Amino acid sequence: MAKIEIQIDDGILTEAKKVLHSLGMDVEMAVSIYLRRIALEKGLPMIMTGTASKRIEQVITEDFEESFDDDIRVSTRSNSRITAAMVDEVWQAFLRHVRGSAEINPLSTEVSIKSGMNRGSAFIYLTVLANLVNGDSNTRVLKYNDLEYLMGKIRAELGESKYQKAIKSLIASVPYWREKIPGAFADKVEAYCKKHS
Repeated sequence: MAKIEIQIDDGILTEAKKVLHSLGMDVEMAVSIYLRRIALEKGLPMIMTGTASKRIEQVITEDFEESFDDDIRVSTRSNSRITAAMVDEVWQAFLRHVRGSAEINPLSTEVSIKSGMNRGSAFIYLTVLANLVNGDSNTRVLKYNDLEYLMGKIRAELGESKYQKAIKSLIASVPYWREKIPGAFADKVEAYCKKHS
């Protein structure tokens, strides 16, 4: 495996980390995904002509910020956000994984193709779900409302035993999230666990 070193402006790195953190990713993972896309597409996975106007940039930024509103779970969101339909597609794929008929990597690609969800996000969601039902701790995060929704699906469709393992997984993950994830995510998860234990 190769190791690369990148020199980048501190301001750009800070902003990128904020965005990536809200997606449950770090810079290393994002660069890895980006390089894989370049190799897969045999070119840059974006248009490199022209520059966006400040107005377009503002709209994109506002859309992005709205996509991480934990107080709303809406099914009419644009494809630049993780939608309820995407989360449902992740759940259906995860059920196949639990039954042993497919692995997470190909399933994340399938979810991406079927729903328009970013492949990296699909991989994270599927990995978090696998860790939950096995009682293993997680370092990645989902949007809290999606996590709460998926915990309900685990309880309803996989049974109380898997649900209790998922609660155990969340409890084990809280210290890491409290240390590494800014905001109230760890507190929300801890409150959820206390309420449902």
